[in-house]
Amino acid sequence: MTPTPSATGVATNQPPVAPPLQVFTSFAGHPLEVNVEVWDPEGDSLSYEVVFGPRTMVLRSGDGFTRLFWLPMASDLGAQFVRVRATEIEQRGRSVDADFLFDVRWATGCESVRCQPNQGCTASLAPLGHRCCDEEPRWPRPSLAKLPCPQGRGLWVGRNLGDGFGTIGNCDRFKVINFGQIGAVVRLNLAVRCLDTSEPLELRAEMRTAERELFSAARAIVRVKEGEDGFARRFALAFPVRGPGPFFEFEDAEAELSLAVKDAAGQTLETKLRLLLTFDELPDLPDPPLVEPPWERSRG
Repeated sequence: MTPTPSATGVATNQPPVAPPLQVFTSFAGHPLEVNVEVWDPEGDSLSYEVVFGPRTMVLRSGDGFTRLFWLPMASDLGAQFVRVRATEIEQRGRSVDADFLFDVRWATGCESVRCQPNQGCTASLAPLGHRCCDEEPRWPRPSLAKLPCPQGRGLWVGRNLGDGFGTIGNCDRFKVINFGQIGAVVRLNLAVRCLDTSEPLELRAEMRTAERELFSAARAIVRVKEGEDGFARRFALAFPVRGPGPFFEFEDAEAELSLAVKDAAGQTLETKLRLLLTFDELPDLPDPPLVEPPWERSRG
C-alpha cells in the first residue's frame, strides 16, 4: 500500500488504527487469549508494549498476530483496564493505543466456565435441584467499571433493605419476608445502565426453587430513577410469594432468579442468579466501588 499524497504532493504517513475499547468477561483461574487488533494504513511494521495492565499479562507475537495472554487470579477480581501501545518501527514512529477492559469474576460451585480466544469467558448455571452453593461468598466485592455507553450497558440486582443498593451475585443470601399463614414477599433492587429510561421499563421476573415457584411476573412496568453516576435504579420492588403458606421450606433453599428488562427502544438486558434463601435479617452489603480507566485519571 502506498502512502497517501498530501495537498502539496508530499506523501504523508498515517498513524496506526485501533478499535474502540474492547470489553471481555473473565474468571479467576481461567486463562485468556485476546488478539490486539491494530493495523497500519501503509502496512508498516509495528512494535507493541503494555502501557497499563497487570504485571502478569504477557504479549506474544506469531502467525501474523500479536496476542495478550493472561491468567487472572483472585487478587485481580473486578475491573482490570489494559492499554497496549502499537508504534511504527520505521517512518516517524507514530503510535496508537488499543484499550481493553477485563471484568474479572469469581466462579462459584454453581457455574461452569468456558473461555474462548478473542471472545472472553461465559458461565452457565447448574440446573436447579443440584445443590451447589455450599456457603455465601466471602471475597471482597469486585469493582465496577465506569464506562461510556454502550460499553457500560448492564443489569444488576441488589438485596439491601436499608441503606445502599447491595449488589448481589451467585450464591449470595437473599431474604424472603415471611408473614407465616398470611403470606410472604420478595423485595429486590434493580439497576441498569445505558438503556433509555425516559419511559418506564418493561420487566419480566421469576423466582423458583427446584420444587416450587415463588413468583412469576410476565410483564411489569417499572419506572427507574437516573443517578449522577449513570446508573438508573429502582429500590424495593415487591413480588408476593405464591401460596399456600407457611413457607418454611424456603429456609436455606437454593433458588433461581431470572430478570429481563426492555426499554422503549427495544433494547433488552437479562440476568440469572442462583441465590440462597433465608428468613433471617441480612446485613446491608457495601456498594462496589466505581473505577474509571487509569488514562482518564491521568488526563484529569
